[in-house]
Amino acid sequence: MFISSLILFTIVAAMLGFAASIFSRFILFETLLTLMPGEKLLSETNILVMGLDEGQRIHRSDTMMVVHIDPVGSRAHVISIPRDTIVSIPGRGLDKVTHAYAFGGADLSRRTVEGFLNIKIPYYISIDLPGLESLIDELGGVRIDVERRMYYVDNSQKHFVDLQPGMQKMTGHQALGYLRYRHDGGDLTRILRQQKFIKALATQIAAKENVLRSPQIVVKLFSFMDTNLNTREILGLALSMRKIYDIGQIKMSQIPGFDMMIDGVYYMKPDNVMVNQIIEEFKKGN
Repeated sequence: MFISSLILFTIVAAMLGFAASIFSRFILFETLLTLMPGEKLLSETNILVMGLDEGQRIHRSDTMMVVHIDPVGSRAHVISIPRDTIVSIPGRGLDKVTHAYAFGGADLSRRTVEGFLNIKIPYYISIDLPGLESLIDELGGVRIDVERRMYYVDNSQKHFVDLQPGMQKMTGHQALGYLRYRHDGGDLTRILRQQKFIKALATQIAAKENVLRSPQIVVKLFSFMDTNLNTREILGLALSMRKIYDIGQIKMSQIPGFDMMIDGVYYMKPDNVMVNQIIEEFKKGN
């Protein structure tokens, strides 16, 4: 779950950063965007980011995290919330946090996490992860130099990774498998792989055959993203994220807890002492 959140945060940052960059090229105010401070468009705030699973009838938030954005300090703190965390869902009682989206969409998820973490979360962003696969396929794939043999099968999660080492053009499905792979080292290895993927995706978007389709690509990017941020705030977030990534001031945390079974169903019971410590750091912007 932690690595899934890293992937999702990277994707969100890339989407917004690419959108700002592409629009700036076509409207010819790249210099203005570079000089424009993101804090003038979006002040320090918290955003709930969700990746939606592939359920055919009812979406659940497969990945969920809260992002604290500090445009002035050029810092971000990301808290990953495991999908099986037991929480109180308004109007529903105790249940897995992932079910809040199925019960009441993004707004109920936002209110549920607000109550769980005891912080204000004004904004949300939800992303349909299969849409990213579609985008990569529409771009003609993405070229990546795979570091080593990668093979992993998880039928319960519909994850299948089968990649040979070496330079290759990946389909959208293969690219997400490359990002999700978690059997070749610790978090640092995965983060480096994600950064490598983002650079490769940026190169593909800027390729000669795609550059003239940039407006359509941006529309495609936003077609699988839903948010209550307005256009001005999205631009501010994009500018802030671009600067934060350049500086590298991103802290990642995960809600810790203990395994528990209730009526034969698995839940994660949060470690409240540790959660309170994480939230105190989060509120201070540390």
